[in-house]
Amino acid sequence: MMRHRGNREDAVTLVELVIVLVVSGILCVMTPILIFHGVKTLVYLPKALAVNEAAMEALHQMVEGGFSTLSGQTVRGLRFAVRRSATEPALWLAETDRIGFLTSDGQRVLIRWDSELIKRSLPASTACPPAIPAPSDEEVLPDQAEGIVRIPTTGSLFQYYNQSGGVIPAPGCASAAAVRRVDIAFTAQTGTGNFDQGNASEKITSSVAIRVP
Repeated sequence: MMRHRGNREDAVTLVELVIVLVVSGILCVMTPILIFHGVKTLVYLPKALAVNEAAMEALHQMVEGGFSTLSGQTVRGLRFAVRRSATEPALWLAETDRIGFLTSDGQRVLIRWDSELIKRSLPASTACPPAIPAPSDEEVLPDQAEGIVRIPTTGSLFQYYNQSGGVIPAPGCASAAAVRRVDIAFTAQTGTGNFDQGNASEKITSSVAIRVP
């Protein structure tokens, strides 16, 4: 007599059913979270690119220089600051949020941190303290950052060091002959800079040696 054997391959065990239910529950919970995270990332990425581009361009303009909408020509950056004579120091203004310098080709440049923007002007003289430039006499670094990327005014934009590498107080309008290095540090961001709110933030630091021939 032949016995009929049931086809166990088509049966679903209780353990398999439990596993399916657990996996389905996890997917139901995680799918909305993943979708929400993906949407935030899509919103964040363009802002992150804008912040990075604006921050790097602002740093480049401060350190190396570049084309100026004020003069219609290239303006030198802090790397080209040099003492031209005993009466013409490389830095004629050295504050935590403002710096004025004289370049090797005689340009007078003033960079300041104002209203969450970095601004540059070309003053007619090295009078110190300088008058606040009129809006038409200064430009935002970089110009595409205005209204999109902001630089919160917290901390110091500039920090000064002597020949031994020690930090020195910002000399202001006093003689800055002791300054041999300037550190630049700022944070560029959109909105609050919080990723959870779809905003971006980037911290930028750099150092520039001051030439004293």
